Amino acid sequence: MQEKEVKQPSIFLFMIEFIRSWLERAQSWSFRRNYVPERLGDGHPVLVIPGILAHDFQMEPTRRFLERLNYQTFPWELGFNLANTDEIDILEERVEKLNKKFGRKVSIIGWSLGGIYARDLARRRPELVRQVITMGSPFRGIDKPSRVSWIFYVLKGDIHEIIDKDWLATFEVPSTVLSTCIYSKSDGVLPWQYCFDPVEDDLHRNQEVPSSHLGLPQNKEALKIIADNLPDNPD
Repeated sequence: MQEKEVKQPSIFLFMIEFIRSWLERAQSWSFRRNYVPERLGDGHPVLVIPGILAHDFQMEPTRRFLERLNYQTFPWELGFNLANTDEIDILEERVEKLNKKFGRKVSIIGWSLGGIYARDLARRRPELVRQVITMGSPFRGIDKPSRVSWIFYVLKGDIHEIIDKDWLATFEVPSTVLSTCIYSKSDGVLPWQYCFDPVEDDLHRNQEVPSSHLGLPQNKEALKIIADNLPDNPD
């Protein structure tokens, strides 16, 4: 059976991404300060990873929100995410140190490319990772065309020439740790079909939200899903 063609987000959605993201940030202001889920956090460490060309300051509202809910949150501390895949090694060391410091598994939240890194960390060290939550992360089509493919090309070159195909294929394999994929059908940057697991079960959950791509880290519905799911522990 021929695979159904995946269409790119409309030019209109792409052009209004920035405006939508700021509206979503403003609309979630009160929610981030007042929402209380049925289950508060248990203090376990949470590593938060930004997307490509993004920085920790863009993820700060997410981290502050989670800190209010009793989590120990940590930024990635590697400046702007310029798609340097060797930084995953540095992140793996950080996960090890956090696990040793707290004596507990680490949850990892990643936006866009940050979610790709999060899934790879869970693949490498499942014994250290409690759960992974991705937001608009194209792990099923990281090498497929999108509205921002040119950014990776400018930074690194042709992805098919510089990144191992077998490594890319690992992202499509369902994680062995608890995973939640948050995606939006109104994403103006990436095809939403790339951003969720094809099969759902006790360990793999997909959640759709109405959001821009750039606004996902501050989107009220996305934050609610994170707050409601982060206390889960399959162990």
